[in-house]
This record gives sequence, C-alpha cells and structure tokens, in this order.
Amino acid sequence: MEIDPTSLAPFEPPTPEQWRRAVDGVLAKGQDLTAEQLADKFERQLVTTTYDGIRIEPLYLPEDAEVAESAWPGEAPFRRGSSAQGGITDGWEVRQRVMVTGSGSSTAAIARAELERGTTGLWLDLHRADEVGVDLLDRALDGVFLELVPISLDAGARSIDAAEGLVAVWHRRGHTPAEIRGRLGLAPTGEVVRRGASRCDLDAGYESVVDLVRRCRAEWPGVRALVADATPWHAAGACDTEQLGIGFASLVETVRRLDAAGIAPADALAQIELRLAVGADQFLTIATLRAARLIWARIAEVLGVEGPDAAPRIHAVTAEAMMTRYDPWVNMLRSTVACFAAGVGGADAVTVSPHDALGTDGIGSELGRRMARNTQAILLDESHLARVIDPAGGSWYVENLTRAVAEVAWEVFTGIEGDGGFAAGLVTGALQDRCAGTWQRRRRDLATRRVAVTGVSEYPNIDDDVVPWTPGPEGVSTSEISPVVAHRYGEDYEALRLAADEHRRRHGERPEVVLIGIGTPADHTARVTFAKNLFEAGGLGTRLVEVDGDPAQWADILRAQGVESRLVCLCSSDARYGDDGVAAVKAALAAGARRAYLAGRPSAVLDELQRGGVDEFVAMGVDAVDVLHRALMAAGVELEGVA
Repeated sequence: MEIDPTSLAPFEPPTPEQWRRAVDGVLAKGQDLTAEQLADKFERQLVTTTYDGIRIEPLYLPEDAEVAESAWPGEAPFRRGSSAQGGITDGWEVRQRVMVTGSGSSTAAIARAELERGTTGLWLDLHRADEVGVDLLDRALDGVFLELVPISLDAGARSIDAAEGLVAVWHRRGHTPAEIRGRLGLAPTGEVVRRGASRCDLDAGYESVVDLVRRCRAEWPGVRALVADATPWHAAGACDTEQLGIGFASLVETVRRLDAAGIAPADALAQIELRLAVGADQFLTIATLRAARLIWARIAEVLGVEGPDAAPRIHAVTAEAMMTRYDPWVNMLRSTVACFAAGVGGADAVTVSPHDALGTDGIGSELGRRMARNTQAILLDESHLARVIDPAGGSWYVENLTRAVAEVAWEVFTGIEGDGGFAAGLVTGALQDRCAGTWQRRRRDLATRRVAVTGVSEYPNIDDDVVPWTPGPEGVSTSEISPVVAHRYGEDYEALRLAADEHRRRHGERPEVVLIGIGTPADHTARVTFAKNLFEAGGLGTRLVEVDGDPAQWADILRAQGVESRLVCLCSSDARYGDDGVAAVKAALAAGARRAYLAGRPSAVLDELQRGGVDEFVAMGVDAVDVLHRALMAAGVELEGVA
C-alpha cells in the first residue's frame, strides 16, 4: 500500500496548549474538576521528581533542550575517547572483572576464557589473593597477550604492591611501553572511604601514589595510574548528581595533591580515570554519563588542560545497589538496561557484574559470567550500539536532563569545594552524612513500595531458595574518618525473607498468611493479588480460601481449611466489606486465627471493622517493611538482628 505523504499536509501539528487540554480530559475522567485540581493530578501522575530534585516532565519541546553549539552530537565532550580519535570508534572496552583468589593459579584459565569469548579488557580483583607481587600476577595472566589486552587492577590496601607487580610483569615479558595499555587502579582514598582511617592515613594515601604517577606519565604512555572511584558513594546511597559531585571532588583533590608534589595538573588529569556506578534508570543514567563528560571538560578548562590530556576517561560499572540475592535472574534485565545506558552515554569502559554474583561470593557462576559478557557483546556486535556517536544527542528530553544533571552535580561539587574540598568533607563526615540522608529517603520509598524492586518487593518468587548468608551490620567505626556504609535497594526485604526461610528450615513449614476471599472472584481477585504480593515479599507463604453465601457457615469452612493459629487477611471490595466484612473477621477469629489483616481501607466501615476484630489494614502506600516485620513476629519467626 502506497501512502501519499502530501495527504497529511492539511493536518497542523498540535500545539502544547492543545496537548495539555487533551491530557486534562483524560485526567478528569468525565468529572467536572477545577483548574487547580487538574494541575494537582497532572503533577502527581505525570511529573516525576528525582532524588536530585530534578523535575522530569511528560513532554519536552525544542525550547526545552537549549543545546549549546559545542554539545551537538559528535562534538566534544560527547565523543567517546580522545578527540584525536574522531569519527566512529570500535566501541567501549568490555572490561570484565576476574576474581584472583589464593595463589592465582586457577585465574589464568578464567581470564583466557573471558578473552576468547568477547571480553576486551581484564579487571583483576586482587582483594582475596594471597599476595599481589609479580609472581602471582604472572601466573594469573599466563597465556594472556598483554600487548593486546588492557589490564586494570583493583587491590585495595595493597594497590601499590599490585601496581609494582604488574609493571614488573610487563618488564619480565619484554614488552615495550608503546604496546601496553592498562589501569593501575590506584585510588588514594579508596580504603579510607571503604574502611575508615586516620587523617595521617589519608595524607599517606596521596603521597604513596606520586612515584608511580610520575613513572607512568614518563614511561608508559598507554597506562593510567589513578582512579577517582565514585562507586562506594553510590552504594552508600548517593543519588546520581551526588555521585558525580563527590567523584569529581575526589578527582580535583587528587590533582591538587599531585600539583603540590610537583606534578602539573595536565599530567595529573591525564593519569585519572573516573569510575561511576550505573543503574537501571535508562534515561537518567544516559544523562549522568553525558553530564560527567560536560563537568570533566569544564574542570579541564579551569585547570588549563587542553588536547588529548583533557579527554574524559569514564569506567561504568553496573551498580551493586540494584542487585538482588532473591530472584537473581531479574538482575540480568537491570544490568542490560544499565549497560545500554552506559554505552549510549559514552562510557569508555563498561563492566557488567554477573547476575548471580551476590550468591557466589562475588565471583559469579560460569553462566553468570557468560551472560554478563554476552550482554555487552550483543549490544556492540549485534545491535551496533557504538556505531553512532552520542546516539542520545539531540533528544529534547535527554539534552534537558543532561543539562539539569550537570548543573545540580556542579552545585554539589562546588559546594564540597567551598567547604574545604573532598578531604575536608571526608574528615568531618559531611560527605558520609549526605549520602546517608539520601539513602534514608530512598529507603522510605522502598519500604512503601513507591520505588519497586522487581522480584523482591514486587512479584516475589516465594519458592526461590538462596544460599543462606549473614546480612552485614551497618557498623560503627571508631576511626577518625568514618567509612561509608554500602546498601542494596532490596536489603530490608531480603533480610525478612532470610528470616522466614530460616524458620522454614528449622520447623519444616513456612510462616503463612491465609487469604480469605469474600464473595465472587470479581469481588476479591484484585485485593487477593495485592495481599499475596505484599506478604510474600516478606517470605510469608499465602493460600486462598474463598467464602460466599451464608456467613453463619464461614467459621466452619475456615476451621476446616486450617486457619487456626494462622495469620489471615480478608480480601474483597469495599462494597462487600460493608455487607460481610465484620461477619468474615468474626468467623476467622472464631476459627482460631491468630491475627487478622484486611486488604484496603474502606473508610465507610473502618471503625466497625476494627471493633469487629481487624488488627491491621494493609493498602497501597503502607510501610510494607514495617507491616511484614510485625507479621513475621506474630507468626513466631525469630527476627534477631533484623532492623
């Protein structure tokens, strides 16, 4: 069928005012609402405000973008890699983490398998290695062509020794500086942030990296010695702009310390890679990566750094905060979105964690590593994602969001600088407190399920069984500088699930809530679904018992269905609650129910139902974690150590 494009000519594009009138018509749903009421519904239903305080509108227009001339697609700072590369690149570095344990003898086989199947860069995690010298690294990289594969290190407190060991491996194998690329992973404040320390340790961290920075700059042109790692701050609760602001404050603090040690800002900046956590909010993540490149360019300008040395170098890592132990398969979906957004946003290297990393002590199963690796391979080699420079550029929404994120992150950064800089904020605890405050706001939204964690707080798989673990305590540091405390979005629900699973292992039976469906399926299905979803999020099993007809028979029916000593939840429509709600709760209590819940809050009969014996009402917006905590206690589950 051929369509004449001129046939659409008589139709004028709708104006924003016409669009708004159409939207208001939908929001009104036939009701006669005032302008104020419509505006309120518009704000509540169609406008989102991020934890950064940024408004996300439902519609964007050309005038919302305000794209600067230097920010057009393909123009710096949005070109991936250095400006000298130009044109279409081969994409980002697929930098997969390889855990080095013990003597490192088994690591080489895993590393080679990663490279043979699509990984283009190795990130060696040496935290669990017996030692981190040249011999271990040589064993761990046996069979790896170091002239072809960039190696990045993560060794924590032993990072200097690991860096010296890797340099020694390059020398031992006879490689020339021109053919070597890599990242030594020296994070001067990394262990201070994660573990806490004294001011002397903080200063010593900066001093310890000076020699290697000089040597890399002079001898190894393809190697970067330093990393400004913002991922611990994201794990501690920082929102995207806080992660950027704190990450760049750390970067500038490092440049400042190196400048004091006699290393010019251009040389220092050229030695730093910025590491950011990326999450499953696709557009916000894209905007965050693009904003990072804007901020980097501005800092380089202020420092007087130009040319290739001013080019941003960003390593994106799928955020641990979004990963779950229960239903880990959903982690694949989160990681895919995060990886896509990181690539579109212009990351120079991307690391995707295995979906089952939390259940395998961080290592990931063979399947988990393969899926993590293939996520990137498919996006690069099948979707050709990297064959367009800055693919989100020009989108009115993305351009507006990028600018908003950059401006708010710049305010965070300059605020830290105005208060004395990164080191001062670390010592006073201002940075830690800021992230903890944001985490508490997010935690409330997670508890009320305003923010959902699929597979955990929403649509849980109650039959999912995980390897038991001990939730880490938040901990109180006695160090002069307090460490940040890492969190995961599903941790409160998973702690409750773990307690319920342990109860089942000890007693042979899962704690249970009997859902009493009053009336026909049309009456109770919606609220049965809600209640099932709610209680199973805390590890409580559910089963449905339907009652209809003569209420005088309901106690016998419920007794026969074994509700004695059980928790029950009444489920039906508000109208049916008005007719039979009191009779139903009295029947459940007569049958021996231990505690009675009711799904919904039928205001017309609320007091009557409470007098009839309803202990608690559960509805949209309740603090689900609090409700589940009380329910598990009522079911006899031991909750020692569960906040």
